[in-house]
Amino acid sequence: MSKNQKNILLVTGISGAGTTTALKTLEDAGYMVIDNMPLRLVPALVQDSAALPNKLALGVDIRTHDIATHFTTALDSIKGILEIKAHVLFLHADDETLLRRFKETRRKHPLHDGRPVLEIVALEKQIVDPVRQVADTLLDTSHFKPADLRRYLLAQFSDDELSSDMAVFVMSFGFKHGLPKEADVVFDMRFLKNPHYNDELRPKTGLQDDVKAYIAEDENLNPTLDNITNLLRQQLPLFHKEGKAYLTIAIGCTGGHHRSVMMVEEIANRLKDLPFSIRTHHRDIENPAG
Repeated sequence: MSKNQKNILLVTGISGAGTTTALKTLEDAGYMVIDNMPLRLVPALVQDSAALPNKLALGVDIRTHDIATHFTTALDSIKGILEIKAHVLFLHADDETLLRRFKETRRKHPLHDGRPVLEIVALEKQIVDPVRQVADTLLDTSHFKPADLRRYLLAQFSDDELSSDMAVFVMSFGFKHGLPKEADVVFDMRFLKNPHYNDELRPKTGLQDDVKAYIAEDENLNPTLDNITNLLRQQLPLFHKEGKAYLTIAIGCTGGHHRSVMMVEEIANRLKDLPFSIRTHHRDIENPAG
């Protein structure tokens, strides 16, 4: 990436999916953030690319009244300038989660007109579907706490990531808490020896040495690590060649506390010599074991 390269991140999605948290996080990460800017003004904004900050995040959602009519034009104007790298991040969540979030915050939906929330959400999805269709990253935040979303964004859109052509996000999760919908590649570790059945190890995690030693007693551990690492070493350059900017590798076990956590750390360590930004996250490590 040229030192003169500008990065514009368009943050959009469904109301209640976390765009406010995302913009605050990006601001903390050094982005200049402009929220709810009329899209018809974007072409003029980007004409003088030299005057733009290196990292600019534009918040675009249903409150931006010209989102349905001017989003494509705005995006094309950004992509038409060689010095600017554009990325569209679209946040969404399932209806049950959106309904719960609106109830908990007691915040009205931007399109509120007296109709039920889910009816309005359905209308919003219809309006912004053309935006979703052109998004570079679709992120389902249904299982994300605000802290999880913050960690994800900092890992994906930090300065280290911007200096790399592709960011690789290696995350652990528990199948009983749901499959990560943002995952591009998924590996299942539930066949490995399970520390959950050891009373002393159950409350611990795969970050601790005695848990690692217990799992390492399984004769299948090292062949599995070798096979996964070799596969990823072969495939990551191919994803990069196809223009993939962000790749999420999800490693799962039953609860997301032990086996998947250990495997994420081991795999990330084995891939750290590759020319990509390798980040780790343990989605369910703080969820109750049981």
